[in-house]
Order: sequence, then structure tokens, then C-alpha cells
Amino acid sequence: MVIAISAKGFAEFVVAGPSEKARIVRNILKPKSTEAQVVVLYYARAIRIIRIYHARNNDQQYLRQELRSLETKLEKASTPQTRASLRNNIRAITGYMDVYGRRKRKVVPRPRIYYSSGKVRLSASPDLAIEENGKIKLVKLGVTKDGASPDLVRIMLRVIYQAAAPTFHIEPQDVLYFDIANSARIHGSHDDSHLATTIDNGCEALAGMC
Repeated sequence: MVIAISAKGFAEFVVAGPSEKARIVRNILKPKSTEAQVVVLYYARAIRIIRIYHARNNDQQYLRQELRSLETKLEKASTPQTRASLRNNIRAITGYMDVYGRRKRKVVPRPRIYYSSGKVRLSASPDLAIEENGKIKLVKLGVTKDGASPDLVRIMLRVIYQAAAPTFHIEPQDVLYFDIANSARIHGSHDDSHLATTIDNGCEALAGMC
């Protein structure tokens, strides 16, 4: 049996304590768990707009129209939850644009990439695949929880790098995590090569619990 888990879910497993590891394993065995999709769904508007903006060669008119549309929806929103969601999506878009909005980036099809070790297959597909200055860069969008281990993102980026390296001419620093809640950026690093062993050991431990 192949044990499939996302790179993010796997990173959470590696840094978790024993009871949390057991919970993660239970979620793996439950198909289509909604918990893992909460962040993606919450920021779906922002992710879609960012992708299309770059796909349209940094189309400022499109961006302004979409932001106005979100602001109009915010004015008409009738519940605190809807207002908070729209406000946070607007903040995510403007934060991303402050950093990358003027850079010439060509969005390319997102690769479906995996890293396998033993019985475990880690899904490592990025949220954005961008060609910039002739190089492919892979971007993972997300929200880092308060108190989360600093190793969580580094492990996730290393998984993505190891999945992508056999196919793409890519360096660890070409894999990026962008926190769309606060615009924090974390790049993969050559110094994290030791995490290859951590990842394989984590796959072995995960397989032993499933």
C-alpha cells in the first residue's frame, strides 16, 4: 500500500509530538479530510488572482478590477466571518504585490511532482510555478500558524526541492514559501541538505504507524 500525504502534512508529522503524530496518521487514513484544505480554501480568492495576474503579464487593470470587486463584496458582506475572509484575502493580495507585483514573471504550468521513500509518497506540487530570468521558481503559498516549529517550512521546502530536482535545473533557493498573511518569505537553502536524511527517516516512521 502506498501512503500518500502532502509535503506540508508530512512536515507537520515530522515536527509533531507522539500524540499529534497519531492524529495526523488518522487524518491520512480518512479520505478527503477537510481540515487540510482550510487554509487553501480560505485564501482561494487571493491565490487565483495572483496566478491570473502573472499569467496576464502583470495586468494592472485586471488587478485593480479584482481588488475593487473584493472591496465591494466586503462592503456588502453580512457576517463577521465573510468580512474577515474578504479582508484577509485583500491583505494577502496587496502584501504579495508589494513584494513581487512589478517583477516580470511568467507563470508556467504547475508540475505534478512527488518524492517517494519506501512506501510513502509525498505530494510536492507548488501553488505557483514561475519562470524568471530563464529559471524556474516554485512557490508555496500558505499561512504559518503562531507557535509553529521553524523547521516545518524548511522541511516542506526541502521535500519540494528533492521532488523537483530530477526534472528541473533548480537550486534549493529557487523554492520559496510565501506567507500570504504577513508577506514573510522563506527560501530553501543548500545548508538544509542534512534534511534529506530527516525526510527519509520521517517516511520510515510514518510507514511504521500506518
